[in-house]
Amino acid sequence: MRRFFMFFLGIACFLFSSACGMLSEAPPAPPARRAPVEGYMASAAIGDSTRLDDPAFGKNVTVVMENSFTSASGEECRRASVIVGAKEAEVVVVCRDASGQWAMVPRVWGQGIEKP
Repeated sequence: MRRFFMFFLGIACFLFSSACGMLSEAPPAPPARRAPVEGYMASAAIGDSTRLDDPAFGKNVTVVMENSFTSASGEECRRASVIVGAKEAEVVVVCRDASGQWAMVPRVWGQGIEKP
């Protein structure tokens, strides 16, 4: 009986100690891949411009970096105009959070505003 008890105790200790490894935190997820316009805005200098394809805006759009500012919540932000063809433009903003990650602010005008 004692031998059975010692065997059972050994198995229980093994199971409990191996379960501790399962409770550790998961490794952090890799940063999300940025959309082309968002990625360009995060790294471009004010006054720079480029043409690129972005699923959210369309093909061959022009991005013109306009200015940078500090948001009311203290985040560093950048503003740009995204020009689609000759008839549509949209102002977009990206901001950097406390962890250093850039993210596009929700778009106010949806698909853009028509130029006169």
